[in-house]
Amino acid sequence: MTDSEPSYWILLPITVVMILTGILRHYLSTLLQSTPKRQLLPKIREQRSLGRAQNLRNNYQQVSKAAFERRKEAFLDGTRDGRFLADPDAKNKPKPNPMSDPAMMEGMMGMMKGNVAMMVPQSLIMGWINAFFSGYVISMLRPVLNIGLMC
Repeated sequence: MTDSEPSYWILLPITVVMILTGILRHYLSTLLQSTPKRQLLPKIREQRSLGRAQNLRNNYQQVSKAAFERRKEAFLDGTRDGRFLADPDAKNKPKPNPMSDPAMMEGMMGMMKGNVAMMVPQSLIMGWINAFFSGYVISMLRPVLNIGLMC
């Protein structure tokens, strides 16, 4: 057996299986993906205002001091008035438990389904490679001489 034969009989089937598994994973993740729910306009407004405030905080060096102060005051005034909040009445209430929110639980289940959909094929591929290609040496390792011993 020459050196090129193992690459044809071992690496080629592994490559084909990995490509087919990648295609299967893509379609499986597309199938398991849930449709996003519509968000209400006040909730979108709250998220975007928080994003603008975070961008202002992170990039304050790019604007002048006066422009920064004006933008900061505009954000603080809108927050005090409740313009940027999705539910202005909930301003002083404690935050609800995120585990009791059904949307949060659905999101975590979606992540778990995606992780399982990626983990199961990976385990099957590794078992297949172990069963069919055990005993083959794919690469040869040459002994490395320790330079310290040569001195």
